[in-house]
Amino acid sequence: MSITLNSVSKTYHLKNNDVSALKNVSLTIEDGSIYGVIGYSGAGKSTLVRCINLLEVPDAGSITVNETPITWHDKDGTFRRKTNHEMKRVRRGIGMIFQHFNLLDRSTVFDNIAYPLKYTGLKKADIESRVTELLELVDLSDKRNVYPSQLSGGQKQRVAIARALANNPKVLLSDEATSALDPEATASILNLLKTLNEKLGITIILITHEMSVIKSICQKVAVMENGTVVEEGDVYSIFAEPKQNITKKFIASQSSLAKITTLANDIRVFNPQEGGKLIKLTFLKNSVGESLISLVSQKFNVRLNIVLANVDMIQDAPLGEIIVVIKGEEKNIDEAIGYFVEQKVRVTEVK
Repeated sequence: MSITLNSVSKTYHLKNNDVSALKNVSLTIEDGSIYGVIGYSGAGKSTLVRCINLLEVPDAGSITVNETPITWHDKDGTFRRKTNHEMKRVRRGIGMIFQHFNLLDRSTVFDNIAYPLKYTGLKKADIESRVTELLELVDLSDKRNVYPSQLSGGQKQRVAIARALANNPKVLLSDEATSALDPEATASILNLLKTLNEKLGITIILITHEMSVIKSICQKVAVMENGTVVEEGDVYSIFAEPKQNITKKFIASQSSLAKITTLANDIRVFNPQEGGKLIKLTFLKNSVGESLISLVSQKFNVRLNIVLANVDMIQDAPLGEIIVVIKGEEKNIDEAIGYFVEQKVRVTEVK
């Protein structure tokens, strides 16, 4: 495993009160994966990612990065951590990118990327070769001699990514790296991160407050609230069947699927006085949609009228929902709904 956190806690002792940023957080992030952490402001997600490279030191808990323990507890329970000197070597294996790029305004793109290499003992020719390679990797070869002020937001973030990759890290931490970008630049950066993950095998931990970012490139996601992980799992399962209210809110904020029920409740779409039941059918991955509806209609002598339908793509797999009005004898309706359930279709009555 690339990164493990076990019962990690962090409290900030402020002037007027204490703030518990992390409360017994445990996570396992697999080597070579893209792992998302989502939460509203103050949920603890940025503190979590900063603990992974000890930019923030937790109060308790064990953290292992690239098979190296950086915090742990002795047999007597005493909390220990690697010293700042010891962390220098560990941090070379961890790259980090931020929301506001943190570039050196008076240095060229080349010099910004070269900066982490200047104190590693590399020869000038080796630095030149490495930076040239990174510029090509992030598609900025023609910008090597320009300054950050001459770049767009997306290009600045590409420079920041190249700089974070300078020392060939095995882990890349992304703390709200797309929050300051427009939608087109966001999509471009996410595609770049996905390409880097596939090409380099680098583990990426992506902190965000946007579920659309999670949906785009992450394999797994942890949802944070008030310093704790309230829900975790593979991204498709979380989208298909969110359990916590906060997770449902995140999905509703970006998913066209979430708008279906709202539309279905509109009296102009469905008039309950006309009879029948209004139900939502959720089709997962390889489930068949309209053909199954046609089969059920004939098999159980019920009328199924499609009111609304939508399909969302999560990690290249379809997640579909269809709102239908089902009419017929009550016994037939119950049998039809039972058959849907047998076929692994989730049925929810829309009240």
